[in-house]
Amino acid sequence: MLILGMDPGSLSFGIGLVKKDRNQFAYLHSEVIQLKEKDFVSRMQTLWARLNLVTARFPIDEAAMEEGFLGKNIRSMSLLSMVRGVAMASLLQRGVPLRMYSPREVKLALTGYGNAEKTQLAKMASLVLGVGDRKLGLDESDALAVAYCHGVNRR
Repeated sequence: MLILGMDPGSLSFGIGLVKKDRNQFAYLHSEVIQLKEKDFVSRMQTLWARLNLVTARFPIDEAAMEEGFLGKNIRSMSLLSMVRGVAMASLLQRGVPLRMYSPREVKLALTGYGNAEKTQLAKMASLVLGVGDRKLGLDESDALAVAYCHGVNRR
């Protein structure tokens, strides 16, 4: 089974692909989609195009996305909600099932500690998924952690 994990952001969007075979997990691919355009709609067009390239390239079976947490900045939460909507629509178009996980659930699944730091998550993602010498960015490792969390929790 191929699982796509996503760590949404309005300026950088992490994606990670994990292969699950029985109870074994393996790193397949990860990247950060940089959304550098000044106009928000243009950034969403870039995100849509890149996600469609990834979903066309890999036969994704299921997907998982990290939920946002309610912050003090309403505008930021609104923008992130729209980013999640674009990602969800991209998956719906291809019929890929999607599940959402809280940041705490993701951290707990990978590190055993729901308040783990991003650097701890990155180290564990590399170790557990056999990334090897490749240096992962935090958005990539978060996305891989989301994919791993889904693989552990799926029924």
